[in-house]
Amino acid sequence: MNSREYRQWRHRRRAAWIEAHRKRNHPDTEVEHLIEFAIRWAPFGGATEEEVLVHFGMTTRRFIERLWQVIPESNCVQDEIRILASAYPHHRRTGGPGG
Repeated sequence: MNSREYRQWRHRRRAAWIEAHRKRNHPDTEVEHLIEFAIRWAPFGGATEEEVLVHFGMTTRRFIERLWQVIPESNCVQDEIRILASAYPHHRRTGGPGG
């Protein structure tokens, strides 16, 4: 890891820590937990299938679907939504095969 990569890594870790410890105060604690979990794992490309299963008892696909169902009612800022979108891409169903 060169110095530029290290600075980027350090910046991502600091940003993740700040986001993980920021208070969101969503009225639904389950939703608040889901969003905090997603944001905490976002700098690492998203949570693993195992982590999602252990914490929420669902597949990653279902976790992502649920995340994007609750984002509109959350008080996430645009930067958080952009970060979540990069780590947890939301694919809308098209009605075609497999979708």
